[in-house]
Amino acid sequence: MPGQLIGRFITLVVLLVVEVFLTMLAYTALNLYFLNTFGYLVRLASSVLEAMKSLLLLVMPGAANAAYATLFGELGPKAILLLLIGLVVAAILRSIVELTGFGGRHR
Repeated sequence: MPGQLIGRFITLVVLLVVEVFLTMLAYTALNLYFLNTFGYLVRLASSVLEAMKSLLLLVMPGAANAAYATLFGELGPKAILLLLIGLVVAAILRSIVELTGFGGRHR
């Protein structure tokens, strides 16, 4: 049991490191080699950021001003794009790991 727990923890850490590396690689490749696509995705991410702001204003109107000044002031469209690329890369990588059985079987 402790060996399985340690093995799963090591697998999780390795997956996180690989995900971060692949995310930065994908973001950089988009920026360097596919500039038009990158610009389009940044504009799309800007729309996602605006939707997040609107949702926050709807759900927590009292905290919206503080969130605008802190959270959304620091997160621009490129940061949101990086987060979204990270989610896609993580989903793809974890699906591959599950399909190949490398991550171990769930019981």
